Amino acid sequence: MNQPIQNNDTAQSIQMAPRLHFVFPKQARLKKAFEPITEAAGFILSRDKERHAFGACVDTTGALDSIEASIKKPGVMFRKLNEGSANMAVIGLDKFIEESCRAKANDEAMNMRISAAFNCAACSMYIAASPETNINNPQDLSGKRIATSYPYSLTAWLEAQGVKDFTVIECDGDTEDEIRDGSADAIFEIVDSGQSLIDNNLERKIWAYNIQAVLIEHAGAQSANTAEAARIIRERLTEAADLSLSKPIGNQTSASKKFIEPAFLSLNAA
Repeated sequence: MNQPIQNNDTAQSIQMAPRLHFVFPKQARLKKAFEPITEAAGFILSRDKERHAFGACVDTTGALDSIEASIKKPGVMFRKLNEGSANMAVIGLDKFIEESCRAKANDEAMNMRISAAFNCAACSMYIAASPETNINNPQDLSGKRIATSYPYSLTAWLEAQGVKDFTVIECDGDTEDEIRDGSADAIFEIVDSGQSLIDNNLERKIWAYNIQAVLIEHAGAQSANTAEAARIIRERLTEAADLSLSKPIGNQTSASKKFIEPAFLSLNAA
């Protein structure tokens, strides 16, 4: 097991008032991918019982105290980051982009920002369809019905490509079924290994953008102690993620280390 990352700036334990609240992802794939980075950085999520969503983020180096922690789904995570009841969280870039596009479409403020990106849970967003469907570039999507779990992201991406005439079919998973029963011409979804596409006789048609795990933070004012603790956590997680490149997890590659903002967005990453 990797030794926890030590920070030279913290010879003594930092007492935080008010407390810092870190939100861990509930999504199983992201949670599993990010755990080795968390542990290498010296942080362990501690809960009284496995079913509890609230607990503590224990710093095994002893540098930080009083880190509250919870496990939340994206919707709750975003609400808490926006209102300031949570300070930091790990989420998939796909979910953050969708929330950013939703907020923009509804003229809502986004009081959170991306502060770091990690080389884990890296995959891509694709337009996929059956092999015989004539879709080779974004313009071929004009007039098409596209099923997705990311309606706001899809709309923003299509508009950025100059596509105006399209129909978005919002799904809560199982988007492939929409093509199978004739309700959709294509899908817009995360593609990792591509096995799900193969199983449903679909193929990648158009790459949209890459996604990975990102650290997001509340963008409002905070105390000096909380800001310093957040900096230490950010730096240790980033260093641990960089070191994990020598031991890739799943489909991770060095290309997933650096955060590259999708061209059609402005996410204001720190």
